[in-house]
Amino acid sequence: MELEINKINITEENAAEHAALLAELIALSAEWASEGSCAGYYPNDASEYFDKELYIASADGKTVGYALGHIKVLEEKTSYNAVGEKAFELDELFVTAAFRGQGIARALFRFAENDVRGRVDVIGLTAATKHYKQLLKLYIEELGMSFNHALLVKRTERVGAGSK
Repeated sequence: MELEINKINITEENAAEHAALLAELIALSAEWASEGSCAGYYPNDASEYFDKELYIASADGKTVGYALGHIKVLEEKTSYNAVGEKAFELDELFVTAAFRGQGIARALFRFAENDVRGRVDVIGLTAATKHYKQLLKLYIEELGMSFNHALLVKRTERVGAGSK
């Protein structure tokens, strides 16, 4: 397998010239949503790829994954940043099922990390998945991120829940 990763800049103005790629990205997003691994994840439409930091993984000429994020100035101090620092927030990182386990997600992240290095102070992400062990292994053990906080949820069976 010959893996290639590229950064692509898609805007509303140049969307027509990237129509084929957008169709592939939308299909990958729909595949991700159909897996049901992320509560509340819905398939993207084309506009969600506009004006973002977008990295495409291709294997033998076929789009097999992507990383999508944005850069913003942080407005609140937290345990890991100061006010005014710039952050790259990784919104999505997806590899199609047939190509998982081959280091593509790691390669996408490293490519994005190298691209934003020098432009941001911190890289962050919020993740939601049923596959949290794989997620933690990738981001903490393999990519060197630190665990900052978690939101854990357990649903209860409240008596009279059907009425308000």
